[in-house]
Order: sequence, then structure tokens, then C-alpha cells
Amino acid sequence: MKKNQLLILFAVLSLLFSCSDLQRKEHLAAIKGMRTSLDSLEKVLQDNQIDTLAGLITATMSLELRIKNNYESDTINMEFGRKMDAFKRARKRLKPIGAVYSNVRVGILEERDILKKLETDISNGNGNRRKYAEYVDFELRKIDQLRKLLASYVVEKEDALAEIDRLYPELNAYSLELLANKNKRTK
Repeated sequence: MKKNQLLILFAVLSLLFSCSDLQRKEHLAAIKGMRTSLDSLEKVLQDNQIDTLAGLITATMSLELRIKNNYESDTINMEFGRKMDAFKRARKRLKPIGAVYSNVRVGILEERDILKKLETDISNGNGNRRKYAEYVDFELRKIDQLRKLLASYVVEKEDALAEIDRLYPELNAYSLELLANKNKRTK
């Protein structure tokens, strides 16, 4: 009877360890997939980086200031007013867009570090093994949040830059014309 109990105990223990080993492999595969996702997110982020964000903000603010300081009229042309309003809205979106870029970049770096630690813990069987699935799911949700934030960043960036690209040449030429006219009057 003791041999049977011992065999049953051995069978149960080996079954538990083999299930644990299967879950470990699943968790490690999920982490590998998350790392691949992070690589993709990082590539999209790099492809959509605004290299000259500070210069763009400065140029747009300078244009607005030139118009503000040199525009002398009792009435405003409605079409000009709409263009200036759209330009200002696009310019004001640049700083938040830059902040989102930074948040996504930092989030990717932090997530890489967390995944490395989680992978080490799972590989070595450290910590509460019953919570591994919960930890993996939590990290999957964080990567999904990064993906959504990045998608939002790309759309906002493209919209703002398209609006600035559309309006800047005309408004810049107008602002330089206003400045030239003012300089002629003051001479």
C-alpha cells in the first residue's frame, strides 16, 4: 500500500512540475513576443521622430510674433483670421506632441528592463510562481497602452505638421511683407 501511495505521490509531483514547466515555456514565449512588439514600436517611433521640434516651435512662434508686431489694421480679413487661428492651433500642438514622443520612448526603455527582469525571474523560478501569468498579462496591457499612445502620437504629429506645412509659406511671406512695409514707413 505504501508503494502505491508513493507512486501516486510521485506521479502527482511529476505532473505538477511538468505543468509548471509548460507554463514557464508559455510565459517565456509571451515575453519574447512582447520584446518583438517593443522592437516594432521603437522602429515606428524612430521613423516618426520630429528631428527639429525645437527649431519648428521657434520658427512658428517667430512668425506669429512678426505678424502680431507688424499687423496694423482696424479690421481683420476673415480668411486671414481663419488661417492664423489654424496655424496657432497647430503650433500649440507641437509641445504636447513632443511630450508624448518622450513618454513613449521612456516607456519602451522601461518596459524592456521590466521584461528582462521578469524573464530572469520566470527562468529561475524566483518569486511567486502562481502570479507569473498575472505579471505577463499586466506587461501585455502596458505594451498595448504604449502601442495606442504611439498611434495617437503619429496621427497628431502628421496632422499638426501637415497644417503647418500648408500655412507656413503663405503666412511667412505675408509676415515678411508686413515687416518690409513697416520698415518703409519708419524711414
